[in-house]
Amino acid sequence: MTSPDNGPAPAGPPNVDLYTRNGFSGPMATIVRAQYSPAYTAVRGTYAPHRLDVGDLSEGAFTEGRSLPVAILEGDGVSVEVSRRAEPSAVAFRNVLADEVHYVLEGEGRLETDFGVLDVRAGDMVLLPRSVTYRYGEIASPLREILIVTESEMRVDPENAPGVLNVDLHVDAPVPDPAAGPPGDYEVIIRHGREFTTYFYDYDPVPCLATAGAPVVRRFNMENVHGLGVEKGGLMPPRLLNDSSTRTLVFHLGNRRSDRPPVHHNADYDEVIFYVAGPGNYGAVDRPGTVLWTPKGLIHHGPEEEVPEGYRAFLLETRAALSLTPAGRDIGAVMETGQFDFFEPRTPTTAAGPAS
Repeated sequence: MTSPDNGPAPAGPPNVDLYTRNGFSGPMATIVRAQYSPAYTAVRGTYAPHRLDVGDLSEGAFTEGRSLPVAILEGDGVSVEVSRRAEPSAVAFRNVLADEVHYVLEGEGRLETDFGVLDVRAGDMVLLPRSVTYRYGEIASPLREILIVTESEMRVDPENAPGVLNVDLHVDAPVPDPAAGPPGDYEVIIRHGREFTTYFYDYDPVPCLATAGAPVVRRFNMENVHGLGVEKGGLMPPRLLNDSSTRTLVFHLGNRRSDRPPVHHNADYDEVIFYVAGPGNYGAVDRPGTVLWTPKGLIHHGPEEEVPEGYRAFLLETRAALSLTPAGRDIGAVMETGQFDFFEPRTPTTAAGPAS
């Protein structure tokens, strides 16, 4: 499907553009135009909205057992990554400079951590704070995960709880499990930025007997997240994960009753939407694992969010200036920002040189 004009514009002028600072928490202003601003006919250069399908990543990008995630977007201490596992981890991992948010796109497995074990399944979102050791001890069916890796300190902090997410009922923590692996050699890969250092042990370093204090690793499933709705007008998506520095934020963006989002200039945040489950389409998007990236400052609109069939999606907003990695370029294509369809350029009549 192609839509070079960014999808249908609102019926007739005037068209209103919303300009915001600090997401929607800072000053706001509107611009009234006769034209529909998101529609563009061509783009030259790399600063463009992209649509990426994590299912298009080559299976050869993942080495089983010791597999490290593959980044598709990165910049300024934040990255979006993809992980695939068809067999248990041969090593454990510990990120000492960043928190990791893991979303299980498909599959089932047992996640073993310093604080105990979790049996994870599709739809689970797991917060693994920095310096927590983890590995996958069992794989019931092949796992594919999307990771948000950030230097920010993240916490599960849903807005409008318990209506959106009941923390007491639906957010849990690992259960201590003292069962250790057999005697032998064990490895822990320490991730420190873009570098890795491996530590070796002659005992299993991961299991614990008990824990106390505040919960550290947190997990909830997106089936227990509910969208808020209004009979008329627009509504901000509710936040799920917070960051006191406001650098990295995660919002629920699933099906909800609301007017179509406004045409928007987000001056300070890159927006990355993850469409993770149907059955309903989100605009022109219908394949779970589709990532929709709009860099900060670009005028965009977005499709209707009230979809009778329903769908699941979430939104990352980051102050980082993201860019495509080589793996991201391999699976990415320029998109229009009306329905988030693939973009089909038209040759500009006044341009000198090729357009992309």
